[in-house]
Amino acid sequence: MGQEAFKQGKAMVAHRHEIDADAVLEALSTVVVVDGELTIVRINNAGEHLFQSSAAHLKGQRLDHLIPADSPLFALIRQARDRGHSVAEYHVSLISPRIGRHVANVQVAPLAEEAPGTVVVSMQERTVATQIDRQLTHRGAARSVSAMAAMLAHEVKNPMSGIRGAAQLLEENLDPADRALTRLIRDEVDRVCGLVDRMEGFSTSDALQREGVNIHEVLGRVHALARNSFGRHLRFVDNYDPSLPPAFGNRDQL
Repeated sequence: MGQEAFKQGKAMVAHRHEIDADAVLEALSTVVVVDGELTIVRINNAGEHLFQSSAAHLKGQRLDHLIPADSPLFALIRQARDRGHSVAEYHVSLISPRIGRHVANVQVAPLAEEAPGTVVVSMQERTVATQIDRQLTHRGAARSVSAMAAMLAHEVKNPMSGIRGAAQLLEENLDPADRALTRLIRDEVDRVCGLVDRMEGFSTSDALQREGVNIHEVLGRVHALARNSFGRHLRFVDNYDPSLPPAFGNRDQL
């Protein structure tokens, strides 16, 4: 009698484990079976949650009425049918007004024992932890680039300081007509250092600083740079409108 009760208890435990295993499988991923016309034949509990409807209501509906027909999901279904074996793809975007936006690992396999064209679609949504890990990876990469930018800025600003100091020393012994060139050197060095300072914080979302800029002064600076470099043998003609108001912009960027 005791042995019989033991066997019954063992059977009940095995049955309970079987039920628990089914529940785990139900929760792991969305499983949808569709026939050759993409009509839903079977769907599990996770699928009901994804499409926010009961299995009884979803059965008989076409999958391409629930998810846009241009979704990469349907390309996988076609591949599985054509090849006759399982295909899989990671990080597939599933977007529709009904389900919103989801990113899932998708596996599609043909069901040989069912009607021709019938496939089972398994969609395992990426976990929140995976998405957070990806965000942290991107932030880590951004911090690395920021550190590299700071190091580069330091290395650039050191020689710029030497160039500026040399220009100041030369200016003391030059004729007034030639001092414009040394002032140009100093101003351009200051502009480079300003650009480098902004490069150090390029990863932030700070807006570009703008103000009223005299566009004639900006054009005059560009004119002077060109005249003393590539345009040394060219003839420039200036034709400015003195009535133009200040332009709203950033002088160095212009």
